[in-house]
Amino acid sequence: MNDTVVCSVCGQSHRKSEIELFFQRPDVVHALSEEERDNRCKSTSDAWMLDGERFFLRGLLPLPVHDASRRYNIGVWAEVSRDVFTRVNELWTDPAQSAEPRMPAALANELPLVSGTLGLPVAIQLTGPSTRPEYYVETAEHQLYSEQARGISAHRALEYSDTTIRGLPSNKSLERTRER
Repeated sequence: MNDTVVCSVCGQSHRKSEIELFFQRPDVVHALSEEERDNRCKSTSDAWMLDGERFFLRGLLPLPVHDASRRYNIGVWAEVSRDVFTRVNELWTDPAQSAEPRMPAALANELPLVSGTLGLPVAIQLTGPSTRPEYYVETAEHQLYSEQARGISAHRALEYSDTTIRGLPSNKSLERTRER
């Protein structure tokens, strides 16, 4: 069994146990043609704005891994209100941003292995000017809430990362690499 994969971002080989799932962009933006994205969107590596009315922030969905020293992070996008988008931008370089109360958002990606994540309510916790915000699922009845609260096995983390387990997902904005 091959325990390495070639990263689609950097082209390097990585051990499967060291890779994490992340999305290149929000699903609604991914669905647009390149021309539509050019005409309707503004973006940075951490934010997308669609038609000047919809706002998206990149962050991490942390999942504790049983018997592991570090957690597994899924790099996702969340849709936020204009007010939250503005507030996050105001605090982006503030070293004390982690003291800010959590802010409301909704996941902007449909995750593999877990249904019903697109639009799932999350709370954004800012973590610091050199780290991505963290997203915490708010719907206790959802499977992802349970995985975030109780943790996942190392095997489950590998399932999220390894497309060979279940085939390539339909959202081609998916990538696998360590998200920092």
